[in-house]
Amino acid sequence: MTGPSRFKVVVEGEERDVEVLTGRDAAADDVALVTVNGERFEVRAAPDDSVVVCPEGQASQLRVTLDGQAAPASVAIAGRGLNLSIKTAREAALEAALAERAGAGGGASRLEAPMPGRVIKTLVAEGDRVAQGAPVIIIEAMKMENEMYAPIDGTIRGLKVREGDTVESGALLCEIAPLEDAS
Repeated sequence: MTGPSRFKVVVEGEERDVEVLTGRDAAADDVALVTVNGERFEVRAAPDDSVVVCPEGQASQLRVTLDGQAAPASVAIAGRGLNLSIKTAREAALEAALAERAGAGGGASRLEAPMPGRVIKTLVAEGDRVAQGAPVIIIEAMKMENEMYAPIDGTIRGLKVREGDTVESGALLCEIAPLEDAS
């Protein structure tokens, strides 16, 4: 038996913590128990590829239709279309950590691994110019690919890893010299 799946879901700019129990963890095999910001719902698949959502223990129902994509970007709830973003709790934490590192100190020039993993692709070479937010290195961790982004505009100096390397959390991947210092 596995534990619940946890997600961060943003609907129209409002973030919600979501926990999903399915199969043996739920009340029945065809029902998922979903907790959204502490409120529990029963969710069942409907024949038209939508889902029926009921607050636990209540008779009221709401029909929800996702846009059919593997990572849905919109949802229709009771016929109203809304923008949607879904990330696992782990992806959301990684994104927050990377954003915090990118914003810290303004002149940050070190790109470090946020978790242990394996470098599967280096997207830059020594001396390349990069813009803040540009992908630099891709690390595979827990069977997921995670792009590491440049924290500043600058020039790659001291590329410390190659494709296939294993890295620990906090390992220095590369240094990026700010553009004013890059020449």
